[in-house]
Amino acid sequence: MVKNSGIPNRTWNSTGRNFLFLITLPLLAASCFSGKQDKLKTDDKSAAKSVTTDTFRLSQLTVPSNAAYSSVLDDFDRSDLQNINRALAVFANNKADSLSRDSMLISFNEYMTAVMQEYYSGKLLGNRQLMDHFESKEDPVEAQKLIATLAAHGILITYREGDFYLEPNLAFVFNHLEGALTTGSRNYLQTKISLSKVLLDDNNLPVSPADSIARQIIAWEDFMVNNPEYVSKDEIQAQYIDAFTTYLSGTEQFPLFDPNTKMLQHVYQNSYLQYLEKYPNRESTKIVKKFYDLLASKGFKYEESLDSFLPEVNFIPNQNPK
Repeated sequence: MVKNSGIPNRTWNSTGRNFLFLITLPLLAASCFSGKQDKLKTDDKSAAKSVTTDTFRLSQLTVPSNAAYSSVLDDFDRSDLQNINRALAVFANNKADSLSRDSMLISFNEYMTAVMQEYYSGKLLGNRQLMDHFESKEDPVEAQKLIATLAAHGILITYREGDFYLEPNLAFVFNHLEGALTTGSRNYLQTKISLSKVLLDDNNLPVSPADSIARQIIAWEDFMVNNPEYVSKDEIQAQYIDAFTTYLSGTEQFPLFDPNTKMLQHVYQNSYLQYLEKYPNRESTKIVKKFYDLLASKGFKYEESLDSFLPEVNFIPNQNPK
């Protein structure tokens, strides 16, 4: 299943929030680019509509715009996993300008997400026989076959608690598109790939939930400062704010304050101190420091007056910090 996440309520309890969505984020939200797509000329559209999935013809196709690329994707059968590879091939051979290529990544994501949803609904949902294969420790062959099949099309599959979960293999996508990506899109995918390892440190050892969220804040802050006009900036800002508010409010699984003593959890206090020490000159550090100083003034114990902090924060980093 492909799950989207929005900006959570900025409260300390955060009852509806799940830490997992901060780790498994969607490849790219399509809503951030709607009416600004470049228009497709009539002859371009006619040519794109006539394209079949013939491998040779696709290898010769050079789409000139995102609209032409979207038209090609509309003709691709979403029940055929091979069409993900074909969509990548057409993208890699495009002749579009930079803005169109950034928009094409959104279009590709929409298509790949649709293919994964189609596959989940048609092949995985309620498939008891397949579940048995994934639950079996004695005969995992069939499960391994499916994992390999999906991997060949850039899809990662996991099975837990009686259900299947699909997500794009971003390294697979990056490797197929690297030469055709703009600098912004290349940085975007590299950021997403790095965040897929956010739960581990440089030595592949687990980090605390608080530190893993801090890594997301740093990664998205860097991206926004370095790519202020990226086509998906609204979606990226939402992910950044989502991570930052969680960092300063905790999660249902990992609350900021001890439920019994109301004292700040040591894992968060240590993470804030490390943040202040490692990143002294960042815009985000100013917010963390202000919050930490406020906590210190309260003896690191929860008070209702703390609830007014988050609503007053401007999380968006200054693109030209002094």
